[in-house]
Amino acid sequence: MAASLALITFVISGCGSDEAPKAEQPAPADISALDVGSYSTAPRTIGKQNADRARLTEGQRLGNYLPTPFEVDSRFKFQSGMDSNSVYGFIERIYTVGDTFAEDAPGFVGGFYSWAQSHEDILIAETLSNAAMIFDSEASAAAATDALARSQREKKEGRVAVPIPGFADGHAFWHPDRQELFTIRAHKKIVVYTTIKDYVKIEVGTTDLTAMTSTATKNWSAIEPRINNFDPTPVDKLTDIELDHDQLLGHSLARQGEESQKNPPGIYNQQGALHITTTPERDKKLFETAGVEWLGINATELYQTKDSKGAELLSVEHSALNKKLRSAGSPKGLPAARCNELKVKDSLTMRFHCTVAYGRYVIEARSNQLIDAQQRISAQYAMLAGKAK
Repeated sequence: MAASLALITFVISGCGSDEAPKAEQPAPADISALDVGSYSTAPRTIGKQNADRARLTEGQRLGNYLPTPFEVDSRFKFQSGMDSNSVYGFIERIYTVGDTFAEDAPGFVGGFYSWAQSHEDILIAETLSNAAMIFDSEASAAAATDALARSQREKKEGRVAVPIPGFADGHAFWHPDRQELFTIRAHKKIVVYTTIKDYVKIEVGTTDLTAMTSTATKNWSAIEPRINNFDPTPVDKLTDIELDHDQLLGHSLARQGEESQKNPPGIYNQQGALHITTTPERDKKLFETAGVEWLGINATELYQTKDSKGAELLSVEHSALNKKLRSAGSPKGLPAARCNELKVKDSLTMRFHCTVAYGRYVIEARSNQLIDAQQRISAQYAMLAGKAK
C-alpha cells in the first residue's frame, strides 16, 4: 500500500508570526528569498490511479458524505486531527474492526474512519468511532456484517449481545466491564462498525447501557441518510475516476521518506474536511463562512476557499493563539506566515504549526522542528505562486 501511495502526492503547508493578523492579505512574497530546504516546488501531473490507490480514493470519498461524531452528538467535539497518525481512508484492516477482518469481509473495496471524544482528557471522556466500509455489492455487505458479528459473538471477553432501539437489523455487543459497545450494521453497500467507550464509568465502576445504546441509535440515525446520498463507484470503473480537482493535488507538497506511510494523502470537500479538524464545533461554521471548497492532505494541509477574503479569515482563525500555544518565528522571506509552538510536551501533537494565506488558498504545516515547518510552508507557498503564473 505504501508503494501505491508513493505514486501520487498531495497538499499543504503553513506558518505564523508575532504580528497581529491583517484583515487583507499582504503583497506576494519574493519566491527567490524563501528557504524551501530539500522540498520540491515543481508541480506534478496526477495521472490515472492504480487499483489500490483507486480503492483508497473511494474510501476517502465516502468521508465527504459521512457525519462527524460531533454532528451525531455535540458532546463529541474533540477530534485528533492531523496532529496524530489517525487513519481516515483505508484499504486494509484497521485495529478497531478485529483480527479476522480479511476472512470476514470478502468484497471489501475501501473505507473511511472517524473518531472523536467528549472531553479533552481521554481518561474522563466518552469516545465514538466509526469505520465505514464500502463493499462491491449489497450481498457482500450483508455477509460481512453477519461474519463480523459472529466474530464478536465468539470472543470470550464477557461481551453480551444487546438490541439497538430503532435498528433491529443491526448487531450490537456490550462489554460491561470495559464499558464498550460495538455495533455493526449494513445499509446498501456500506457496513459501519462503531465503537463507543466510556472511560469515566470504567474509573468509577458504574455502567449505563441505556445511555450507550441511545448514542448508538443517534449514530445510525445520522449516518443512514448520508449514506443514501453516496453513490459507490462500480468496481470496474474505480481507476477511471479523476483524482485531482482544479490542479490542487498536482500543486501540493510531496511527503518525504517514511512520512508517506502515515495518514494517506487525499482530497476532501468541506464535509470531509470536518472529520480532520481538531475543532469541529468551531470549524463547521467557519468552513461555511470562509467558503471552503477542498482540503488536500499530504506533506501539509492545503485549503481551497471561494475567495481571498475567505482564505484570510480561515488563516487568521487557524493561527490564533491560546493558553497552550505561544508565537514562533516566521519563515525567512515570508513574514505574513504565522507560526506557533506548543508550550507543553505532547507526544500526539506536533510541536510547531504554521499558517499562511495565498490568494484563495490557506497553507498549514506541522512538524516537531521549527525549521522543517518553515521550509514546508515556504515550499508550498512557492509551488502555489508558480500555479498562479
